[in-house]
Amino acid sequence: MVPSLFPSVAASPLFPRASLRRWLAAASVAGAALAPFAAQADYPVKPVSVVVPVSAGGAADALARAWASYVGKAIGGTVIVENKPGANGSIAAAFVAKQPADGYSLLFGSTSNMSLNPFSYKTLAYNPVRDFDPVTMIAGTSQVLVTNSATGIKSIDDLVKVAKSKPGVLNYGSAGMGNSTHLNVAFLAQHFGLDMSHVPYKGAAPAMMDLVGGQIDLTADALTGAIPQIKTGKAVPLVVFGSQRVAELPDVPTIYEVGARDFPSDGWYGLMAPKGTPPAVLARLTEATQKFWADPEARAQMAQIYMLPPASFGGPAVAEAMQREAATWGPIIKRLGIQND
Repeated sequence: MVPSLFPSVAASPLFPRASLRRWLAAASVAGAALAPFAAQADYPVKPVSVVVPVSAGGAADALARAWASYVGKAIGGTVIVENKPGANGSIAAAFVAKQPADGYSLLFGSTSNMSLNPFSYKTLAYNPVRDFDPVTMIAGTSQVLVTNSATGIKSIDDLVKVAKSKPGVLNYGSAGMGNSTHLNVAFLAQHFGLDMSHVPYKGAAPAMMDLVGGQIDLTADALTGAIPQIKTGKAVPLVVFGSQRVAELPDVPTIYEVGARDFPSDGWYGLMAPKGTPPAVLARLTEATQKFWADPEARAQMAQIYMLPPASFGGPAVAEAMQREAATWGPIIKRLGIQND
């Protein structure tokens, strides 16, 4: 059975069972309180800042700006996007973790900064569980593994044959050491027993540029970055890192279809708030996000950047996704020996 985006919960080192129960219970408060806002009825009284851990111009930034524009109007205020890229989202997360828990400083969380970084960094200036309240899932997303057309590789079977016939010759680029674009390909390589070298970049865009330029053989990227290059014929799609095929790439199999049934989960973007943010504020933001996805114009806009509606809204959906990823990616990161300073 293919893992869903928000699977069941179990304990892990990042989420000890007792603290996990408390965190999920707290996360449930917002989901159960989508009604009277009582003391927070006047929220917001000033602009709300949502910090996005990527540079302007990419798919995540486009998602954040569309969401912020809609949600700002829905809550009767203004939501401003603030870009703080770097360190797989750690810079943005550490910044928001230190802000007042009043609902005016929020974080765009993701698999990278909420689930992977605690295992791939020696030290972090934040703790996803201790420092944040999960608000709601915002969108689901997938990556696709592509190769330069000059390699002659047209499928996963081709990749396996070439890589095994030339151990250590093929390489793959990523958006950074320990980034999901790194771990997804490393997972696939380990699953098939492939010896390929990793070339970390400072972002997905330069990795894709070098792929089409022939400097690297493979890279994983978000659909928005990969599909334009696929359409030009410069990049060849091999597999989708997600549970569903992509409409624009109907013949490209998912990671599960090629046999990697233990792939941890789909990608996601979720909203996080500093620990202690009033539950009524979290509930209001969750409700506004639900309305965002119910709006036909917003959904059409999201389809253009290949973003998917969440299977579930509210804090528990985020908490459960984070917990499952910690339980699955944590051992994988350790086994692969991935560690950032």
